[in-house]
Amino acid sequence: MKWNYHAAAVLLVLCVTGLLQAQRNDAPSAFDNCRIVTTADLADKDAPTFASYRVAVPQAFDTPKLDLESNTTARMYRTVLRDEVARGPNFAGHYRVALWGCGSSCSMFAVVNLNTGRVITPERFSYTSGLYFGVDIQKVFPDSHKDYWLLGFTKDSRLLVVLGDLDEDESREGAFYFVLDHERLRLVHSTQVKKKCENLRDKR
Repeated sequence: MKWNYHAAAVLLVLCVTGLLQAQRNDAPSAFDNCRIVTTADLADKDAPTFASYRVAVPQAFDTPKLDLESNTTARMYRTVLRDEVARGPNFAGHYRVALWGCGSSCSMFAVVNLNTGRVITPERFSYTSGLYFGVDIQKVFPDSHKDYWLLGFTKDSRLLVVLGDLDEDESREGAFYFVLDHERLRLVHSTQVKKKCENLRDKR
């Protein structure tokens, strides 16, 4: 009987040791901690705010016919854009931001003028990737719409912020602030991700 108690004690110690080892193995490595972009990595006291670009929000609007000639994206993604247009404005007064996936952790978007049906897309990139982004959007942009991962914007502001790696280019990784200006998305500010362990981040 004593042997059984001893064997059980040894087995218990082995199980606990195994669990602790498994937890250590599952813990983020130095590389993982460095590679993941966090909310703190995007802190920027000089970044523009939504309040700086306030616009009036109309009480009513007519659902426009999508202008398929205004942009090649309009023709390629006409179905998702038409569905989004029908949902009404969510950006800059009378505009609609439409967001759709393009693969793992990849997002594409377009802005539609709900007065004219014109489709507006960013000029120097096609999509953004958030593969290594562990960012709480609501903490970075507390006033922003929810459920628009990697995008920050409001219904009553012309400011639109894009997070991630633009076209999966890590030299363009961070937060990019655009202002809707004369039917174009004009880049006015950017917050590049800078970590103290870039040597680890380069090891892939």
